[in-house]
Formats: sequence, C-alpha cells, structure tokens
Amino acid sequence: MNELITIVVSLVFGLLAFLVGKRKSSKSKPEPKPPENKAADAAMDSVKEAFEQEVDRIKSATDGDSAATDLADLGNARRR
Repeated sequence: MNELITIVVSLVFGLLAFLVGKRKSSKSKPEPKPPENKAADAAMDSVKEAFEQEVDRIKSATDGDSAATDLADLGNARRR
C-alpha cells in the first residue's frame, strides 16, 4: 500500500512540475526587434531597380520586329 501511495504522489508532483514549467516557458519575453539596417535597405532597392530595368528591356525586346535578334543582343551584352 505504501508503494502505491508513493507512486501516486510521485506522479502528481511530476505532473504539477511539468505544468508549472510549461506555464513559465510560455511566458517568455518577446525578442527585441533588430535595428534597421539602412545599407541593406539601399542595396535591396538598388537590386529591385536593376531587376525592373532588366525586365523592361526584355519586354521591349520581345515586342520588337525581330525578337530573337533583340534577345540575343541582350544576352551577348550581359556576357561581356
């Protein structure tokens, strides 16, 4: 009978410790927001602008009379 009481008490305290530990871990502090990186923002803007310019060049090359030649010229200029 003593062994059964010991097992039950151990299980109750183990469950209680688990619930208390889980509750404390869920109330952790939110991580602070990193500072703004102006250099990264400027670089991303530059890359986006270059991408948009390339897309515009490709669109204009495909709309022309000789699309294959225009696209080939773009590809050759990019390799140089």
